[in-house]
Amino acid sequence: MTAFQGLKIVAMIGALAGLAACGQADKAPAKAEGPAETPAPAAAPAASGAPMIAQMMGVQVAYLESKLGPARTVQDKERTYEIGGCTVRVSADGGEVVGYAVPMTPVCSTQALAALKDYDLPQKIDLTMGEFAAARGNVDFKADCLTLCGNAADPWVYLESPGPRAFPGIRASAVMVSDATIDASFRIRDAIKAAKGEDYVIDTTFNCSADFDQLAIRELKTVRIDEIEVGYVPYGGC
Repeated sequence: MTAFQGLKIVAMIGALAGLAACGQADKAPAKAEGPAETPAPAAAPAASGAPMIAQMMGVQVAYLESKLGPARTVQDKERTYEIGGCTVRVSADGGEVVGYAVPMTPVCSTQALAALKDYDLPQKIDLTMGEFAAARGNVDFKADCLTLCGNAADPWVYLESPGPRAFPGIRASAVMVSDATIDASFRIRDAIKAAKGEDYVIDTTFNCSADFDQLAIRELKTVRIDEIEVGYVPYGGC
């Protein structure tokens, strides 16, 4: 081997070593970034600053808004707020929170399940009217209407459960849009009409009587609850 060939071989070995080092250097950042790419639990950022609406009963609206920000809408005594993508309705009287309503949807599950827990109700987002009635024991059936409802807004049916003494009551609501809710409501309507006549149904006089509560509970047994409301205003007009 000549001296020139020896120098050439040494140069080639050095170049290959340099390329290997570059390759390892190129890979090193990728390894370092690996752990950083592991996503944090999705709920962590939202949970850090999102208060539970169930803990806001009785507080001043000013305090509530110091936690949630300004209301999205305000109409009479009712306000709406956004909490982590969940729209909740809040009732206020004299500047004090006296009630709230939470949709029974996955995005609102944290807020809704906290309300259910406070009332010893099954903590499941797909809670049914029958499960609500079984857990609460004594509930009253109410409805916006059962016939000739018009088209202004979707009517709702309710099971209301009063609270003991000063403790606010809780109401389960289902909007009459799904087949299950509509069919159950029509069966209730037909039974009331057969017993009391058509005017009794049209005038919603059934809201002033407990005569059809058990019938309604049976017919609504498998209907899924769309909204849970704490501190509801009892259905008026009687």
